[in-house]
Amino acid sequence: MARRHKADLGLWVALEQRQRVLDDAQAVLAQRDRAVYEQGQRLEEAQNRVHTVLQQMDAAQRPVAGAPLELGVLGDLERLLDWCEVQVMVQYERYTAAQAEADEARGQVATAHQGVRALELVLESRAKERAERAHREELRQADETAARVHLQRSAAEALRA
Repeated sequence: MARRHKADLGLWVALEQRQRVLDDAQAVLAQRDRAVYEQGQRLEEAQNRVHTVLQQMDAAQRPVAGAPLELGVLGDLERLLDWCEVQVMVQYERYTAAQAEADEARGQVATAHQGVRALELVLESRAKERAERAHREELRQADETAARVHLQRSAAEALRA
């Protein structure tokens, strides 16, 4: 980044404040992304429980030849399946809520980043303007020096003639 100039101290302070806001927003986003991951893991676990119960129900409906169908076990598995499916729905709602919070945090990071970048561009522009002014001043002084040297040579040649 450009060298800090006295005239821009207020902008540098504002940039540091905006950078802290960006850092905070990024920390919140990291937390939200972690929550999405954790909720996704829990959703997957709930879906796996449903799959397991379905396998158990399938196995219970195919008793060994000559064995009676265990209706009590099937009833218990159906109730367990109902409970597991409700847990999947609840967990899915938590997962989508976590995703929405992460999306909101992502938007806040983008907004904070835009604020930081806008001030960086202003500071870069001011530094460039100062550099151009300094360059123009150097050129002006070089032109004046060249003109003086030319004038002195002309005067010296006129005296010799």
